[in-house]
Order: sequence, then C-alpha cells, then structure tokens
Amino acid sequence: MKNYDKIMQVAEQLAARYPIDQISYSSIAQEAGVHWTTVRRYVGDKQALQQLLSRKQPEQGKLHADTRTRVMDAAIKVFATHGYYGATLEQVAVEAGQTKSVVYWHFTNKNDLYLAICERNLKQQSAALPRQIQSMIQAEDRVKALAAWLQEHLAGCMIMPRGALLFVDFYTSSRNSEDKEKLRRLFEAFYEEITLLFRGLQEQGLIRRDMGADSLALFIQSLLSGLVLSWLMAPGGMKLDLFAHDAARLLWSSLAIP
Repeated sequence: MKNYDKIMQVAEQLAARYPIDQISYSSIAQEAGVHWTTVRRYVGDKQALQQLLSRKQPEQGKLHADTRTRVMDAAIKVFATHGYYGATLEQVAVEAGQTKSVVYWHFTNKNDLYLAICERNLKQQSAALPRQIQSMIQAEDRVKALAAWLQEHLAGCMIMPRGALLFVDFYTSSRNSEDKEKLRRLFEAFYEEITLLFRGLQEQGLIRRDMGADSLALFIQSLLSGLVLSWLMAPGGMKLDLFAHDAARLLWSSLAIP
C-alpha cells in the first residue's frame, strides 16, 4: 500500500476513535509507519488536516468532536446572525447542542468566547498564509492566482456577511478595556506575522523592496478590509469574478518590482 493510501486509511480510523483536536501528524505517522513530515506533505497544514479529519469522521465519530471547538463554531454562526451585542450564550448553547453550563465551563463570558474565536481565526490565517502566498508567487500567472484567492476570500464573507463586521461590533460594544487591549494585542501579533512574511519575500527578491514590510502589510490588510466593507455596503454593484481580477491587478502592481 502506498504512503498516501496508508495515511488516508489511518486518518479515517483515528477520526472514528478520537476527537479531531487530539489527532496530530505524529499520531497518524506512528500508525501509518511513516515520518510525520510525510503526513504533512500529503495532507497540508493543520487547518487542512482538520478539514480532512472532519470529512473522514463518520456520524458516530462526530459525537467525540471537541466540545470547546463545537461551542466556538456554533458561536460564529450566532454572532454572525445576531451581531455581537444581540448574541447570547443561551443561543450559542442551543446552536452547539449543549447546555448553557457546558458553555460556561469552557468560557467565562461572551467576551471570553469572542476573543477565543478571534485568536483561533488569526492563528489559522497566520498558519495558512505562508502556503497561500508561496503558491501565488510560484504560479505561472500570479495575477490569476491572486484573483482566485481574493474571490475565495470575498465569497466566504458573502456566506455570513455580518460576520465580517464582528470585530467592529465587538470593539464598539465592549465596555471592558482589558478585553479591548487583548484584542489589540492579538491583531498586533497578527500584523507582525504578516510583516515577517513580506520581509521574507523582499529578501528573496520576489516583491518590491523600496517600501517597509510593515507598511506593505498594513496596506494589504487595510485594502482587504476596505474591499469587504465596500461589498457589504453595495453588494449588488459587484461582479465577484471581474472585481477579483481587477483588484488582483491593482494589488499585484503595488507589490511587483518596478
């Protein structure tokens, strides 16, 4: 049996026996008799691993899914539907199929739950971006690859449009200065990760070097946030595929070496 087939078979077996968050590259590698880097090469990053395990997990195995993760996933839907201010932990508990006491076991309050979601989301983005950027840089048509990435990003916002504004909703609704400071630190760390990515691309001679990497990181993030907001304000005026291509051309022209 080829390594790929062994890895897929073991992933399915483990997904039926254990919660997804307890399955790692190493545990799959040990069962399949390969090195963990081989598993990562075939599966992808941690987010891709979780998606694979979710697909492999049979219905009875889903009962083992990590409760904290299930609560957070349910909360995303509730926040996106009702906004931060309108959402309640009772609604989250119902959406997650849990009791309110279970939600409180994992999270102190609504602020704590939202911050945990935000931290997880930023970590997932930080983990995925290097691979995504490398893929776009290596593409024969970089503008086309960037357009596809933008289209996917914007399409995700269209599924739950209110979710794209949760950050603003939380920041304006929360009265707790400590929570706001924690959120600020989370985004600050995220921007530092993006800055390091751009600095690495500059050092490789792949993008322009006559601008600070931190300025480029802030510019790109601000542009993406602005694109999402513009679409939310006037979604009827945007043809997603055409817009993504035009935006990609403008974006790449800002990054490409003159």
